[in-house]
Parts: sequence; structure tokens; C-alpha cells
Amino acid sequence: MSDHPDTHQPTRWTALLDSIGIHQITAREIRAETFFLGNRHKGRVVPGAQLELRASDLPARRKALLRAVIRAAPAVSEVGQ
Repeated sequence: MSDHPDTHQPTRWTALLDSIGIHQITAREIRAETFFLGNRHKGRVVPGAQLELRASDLPARRKALLRAVIRAAPAVSEVGQ
């Protein structure tokens, strides 16, 4: 049994934030999405995320994740150098 809470189980706090349109995105989710965007868009993470944001049927959480990837892109590239 781990001492860390399961991040996939909503708490009252995360449920409240989700209900008012605030989505908490973890660093792990950003790294994973950056990896998958790089694979889907041949290494062009930010343009790929911007392209996917243009889709009209995206859930709010997906939009928040893509925006977080775009905001984190310079930090991610600095870590790799």
C-alpha cells in the first residue's frame, strides 16, 4: 500500500476544480503527452499540439493538457540539453 494518493481518483478538491473548469495537470501527464505528440507529429511537439487544439470536439481536460504542453515546451527542451 502506498502513502501517495492515487492521482486518478478524484478528491473533493479536484472535483470542485473540475466543476468550475480548472483542470490540474501533472508534470507526468505533460511529459507523457509531449512524448506522444512527438511521435504523432514527427518531433514537432508544439506545432502538433497547436494543430490538435484546433479540433472542435476536444474535451476541456484535453485542451488544458495540450495548452500545458505548449507552455512547458521551452522547459522541456532545456532539460534535454
